[in-house]
Amino acid sequence: MDKTKIKLFGEKFGEAFTACGVVMVQGDLSVLSLKHAMIAAETGLAAGIAVVVGSYWERINTKWGLIWLTGVATASVDIMVHPTHFGPEWAEAAVTGAGAGLLAWGVSRIRNV
Repeated sequence: MDKTKIKLFGEKFGEAFTACGVVMVQGDLSVLSLKHAMIAAETGLAAGIAVVVGSYWERINTKWGLIWLTGVATASVDIMVHPTHFGPEWAEAAVTGAGAGLLAWGVSRIRNV
């Protein structure tokens, strides 16, 4: 694996980890525990791997493709890793995926400035 894929994994891990951690505690970072961090790390790890694997596909390996895949992968992993803390069973995963996608978009904007 080359350095760009390792960098991509780090970015996507961070975006998924951050989104999952914040949404899991519903924005109250004062209650973030080691258990929350471990769950968020599991989500970040699996989503990061999924995005790196997807990035080998030419159609996905674009700015918008990677942003979309970050959100979808994060939501998909999140729904499998832990039960929801609010709303229907898919609600937290959907919010987490949207958050990760927004973070990915923000990081892409910073990188291109």
